[in-house]
Amino acid sequence: MEFGDDKMLYLRDTWRESNMICDVVPLNPSSNGVWPAQKLADPYINTVFYNFTFPHLQLIFLIISFLWQFLHFFLRRLGMIRFTSHMLTGVLLSKSFLKENSAARKFLSTEDYKEIVFSHIAACSYMMFWFLMGVKMDMGLIRTTGRKAITIGISSVLLSTLVCSVIFFGNVRDVGAKKSDRTLNSLESVVLFSIQCLSSFPVVGNLLFELKLQNSELGRLAISSAVISDFSTSVLASALIFMKELKDEQTRLGTVFIGDVITGDRPLRRAGIVVLFVCGAIYVFRPLMFYIVKQTPSGRPVKTIYLTTIIVMVSGSAILANWCKQSIFMGPFILGLAVPHGPPLGSAIIQKFESAIFGTFLPFFVASSSTELDISALLDWKDLNAIVLIMVTSFVVKFILTTLPALFYGMPMEDCFAISLIMSFKGIFELGAYALAFQRGSVRPETFTVACLYILVNSAVIPPILRYLYDPSRAYAGYEKRNMQHLKPNSELRILSCVYRTDDINPMINLLEATCPSRESPVASYVLHLLELVGQANPIFISHKLQTLSTEETSFSNSVVNSFEKFRKDFYGSVFVSTFTAVSMPDTMHGDICMLALNNTTSLILLPFHQTWSADGSSIVADSSMIWNLNKSVLQVAPCSVGIFVYRSSHGRRNISETALNMSSYQVCMIFLGGKDDREAMTLATRMARDPRINVTVVRMINADEKAKENSEWDKMLDDELLRDVKSKASADITYTEESVEDATETSGILKSMASEFDLFIVGRGKGRMSVFTDGLEEWSEFKELGVVGDLLTSHEINCQASVLVIQQQQLMI
Repeated sequence: MEFGDDKMLYLRDTWRESNMICDVVPLNPSSNGVWPAQKLADPYINTVFYNFTFPHLQLIFLIISFLWQFLHFFLRRLGMIRFTSHMLTGVLLSKSFLKENSAARKFLSTEDYKEIVFSHIAACSYMMFWFLMGVKMDMGLIRTTGRKAITIGISSVLLSTLVCSVIFFGNVRDVGAKKSDRTLNSLESVVLFSIQCLSSFPVVGNLLFELKLQNSELGRLAISSAVISDFSTSVLASALIFMKELKDEQTRLGTVFIGDVITGDRPLRRAGIVVLFVCGAIYVFRPLMFYIVKQTPSGRPVKTIYLTTIIVMVSGSAILANWCKQSIFMGPFILGLAVPHGPPLGSAIIQKFESAIFGTFLPFFVASSSTELDISALLDWKDLNAIVLIMVTSFVVKFILTTLPALFYGMPMEDCFAISLIMSFKGIFELGAYALAFQRGSVRPETFTVACLYILVNSAVIPPILRYLYDPSRAYAGYEKRNMQHLKPNSELRILSCVYRTDDINPMINLLEATCPSRESPVASYVLHLLELVGQANPIFISHKLQTLSTEETSFSNSVVNSFEKFRKDFYGSVFVSTFTAVSMPDTMHGDICMLALNNTTSLILLPFHQTWSADGSSIVADSSMIWNLNKSVLQVAPCSVGIFVYRSSHGRRNISETALNMSSYQVCMIFLGGKDDREAMTLATRMARDPRINVTVVRMINADEKAKENSEWDKMLDDELLRDVKSKASADITYTEESVEDATETSGILKSMASEFDLFIVGRGKGRMSVFTDGLEEWSEFKELGVVGDLLTSHEINCQASVLVIQQQQLMI
């Protein structure tokens, strides 16, 4: 808009004297309030508050946020992801549903300053999204990726692009042959084929995060394949853009005069700048990032000036990429790759910007990009069938060329279909590519509308199908008996010990020591240190036995590794230790635990309780809802028995070794009510009784009317058989007693009387057990994962200062 234009509303002469002119310019983008008092007679000066830039923008953000959250509340119950809700919000606000001259359409349309402001915000949102995905991405996957992921990644993208090109140029060259504005031309067909054959790492990564599959075997393969495909397509796309620039400007690549190659060749200059930028990101920017990491003390936050400088450099890289005729996300994405993922720098960037970008600005970008859809324009479009044919052909080719390599490597058919759907999923990258092509005039509005509708349908259909096809928990299904009760006598006991915090190390070692490892009956301890995934996209699983290089992630596990290594040396020949570190999202950590237990055929998984008590056991000093949910997830899908360890020091005696030095014994009590969980707990208690430093007392609850409450006579027979063996050892290793109990009230009273006599209680979880001993107590249980008795022992009513180990026997699927 130029000065003097009659349409200019915000710059008007309002008061004039011979020597003075007063001009009103709303340099302040904010209004004076919702109901400002009118002070001037000119109606154009008393602007309504929502016509100011900032309030108007806030209202649009509010509308978009409310709509997509409202839609997602219902769509997520159908298995759909948030991106679908974002797109559907844009469709509802587009020309298809809002008439062109309606008040709502004018409010949402881009006129005057709105076009500049809205486009800049959308571009910044897209730019920051790619930068954050680059920070999350681990380029080390390219070096460590196996043949399977490389083959699937290349076949899914490059080979499918080649096949689609052959199909297009060989059979459908007549598409758009008629020169008309209403037909599909060759350039649009090439754009459609090229974008449809891509598989973007951010799109695949976000899909796996939404479905909580990134920790599964299929998810890891898909992420590795997407990294390979993204890397190869980025190189190919840059090369094609460079060749197109050469053709458009008719650049001479070389003659007898060397000067012809350099002088006046803008595409070559741009290509040289791109190469210099990449080299600068690798050899200048990345060392600076490591310098920042080095300057940040352990446990301290990264300085704000560093984060601000990085964001400024990201914005500059987007401007440079646009000047070099590359997509604006290429510069930020390359800088993101150069940032060391994980703590402290990568985590700080993600924590500071992820919520705002993914929760507010990204939905705005997706919705605003979708508002240009006009479904009514398709009604009289002649080449609708042609574009649908291109979409279907590209999808089928890509699906087949992803399935075939997966079948070649022996993957199950359902998993082959699942990874083909993952690689064929379309999301924000494809939407941004189509929006850029539409903005530059490469595709017309009708083509853009069909492409966006395809992305909407694709994102709405594939996630529910994936949820149906692939359930990662089925890999942990127990069809073989992997528990302590059915182990052969004196066989090796394999235990997976999980560590969340450094406070869990000593209690877990103390518990492993209590299992009485010996050369005749050794204990194999697999220790898994679990860390929350922050600042990177791909989960990491490290075996410290195989580790040769020091990494940022493993430094957090040094105390775990050193402590359990000392434990192994103290019991040399009786204990074998293998330590691992898993860095993953809290919602999928149970996958790492269960997969490690399955691969090593462990009989027991030990999990620390989510609450930590003070040294005297009187108060709670830590309470983690993340660990609480994780423990419950493991109990549901574990491939072996599970024990939840509630640790509290008793009378200052912290471990078995210290009780021996005090000339005392470690007192263990096993509460037996009956059932498979109690039988599993009894097996562990009898093993502990072999240690001369440990006194084990078995307390069996009996009742005259108990038979009427038993679930199964078979369970009653198995209980009696196991207790017969315990009674035979009662004089030597175990103290066996029976307590007559009439109801749950007496059970609570007996537990309260014994609370101060023991250092450790072992109980069975007894999920779903109907017993006169606990009848009525279930509804008062606070922590269902501990069972009725375990929850009662940890409650404030009992005031028990002893530790509690709750055992759940393996849940067989047969």
